Amino acid sequence: FWLTPEAGRFLLDQIGSEIPGDDVAAIERGLTASIPDKTEREAVVRSRVGQGTFREELEKLWGGRCCVTGVSHPRLLRASHIKPWRDSNNAERLDPYNGLLLQPSYDAAFDAGLITFEASGVIVISPRFADADLHSLAISKAAHIDPKPPNLPYLEYHRSHVFQAE
Repeated sequence: FWLTPEAGRFLLDQIGSEIPGDDVAAIERGLTASIPDKTEREAVVRSRVGQGTFREELEKLWGGRCCVTGVSHPRLLRASHIKPWRDSNNAERLDPYNGLLLQPSYDAAFDAGLITFEASGVIVISPRFADADLHSLAISKAAHIDPKPPNLPYLEYHRSHVFQAE
């Protein structure tokens, strides 16, 4: 059956380096090992695919708009984890304060560590991000967000572990 790229990445993250003979069994083993509670496991899967609680909570938190640009068309918004999914525990994966609602170019740059945000909300741009690319993607050097206090530890993690400072 067809999976979204996010769902596929989630499943691959869960089975790790295991090379399954039986793909379904390997996926079930990976999910069961990492998330023992069935209800929580189902919630995590729904949130990762983008259909569940995480996205809904981000939409509420950010008023249904990109927290940088204000774009409001739902199909143009991504529910982006600040502390990456692979580095987060189950509670952090579902925590809406570990998320930004972003339009695609900001989401891609943020996930790639080419931009981040200070605790004040001011954008920080990696020296690896060429001015021409910033311009082409319409990423503003004056961009900012309005982080909530619970966002701050996640933003610190992003600045320290994801952002490409050099």
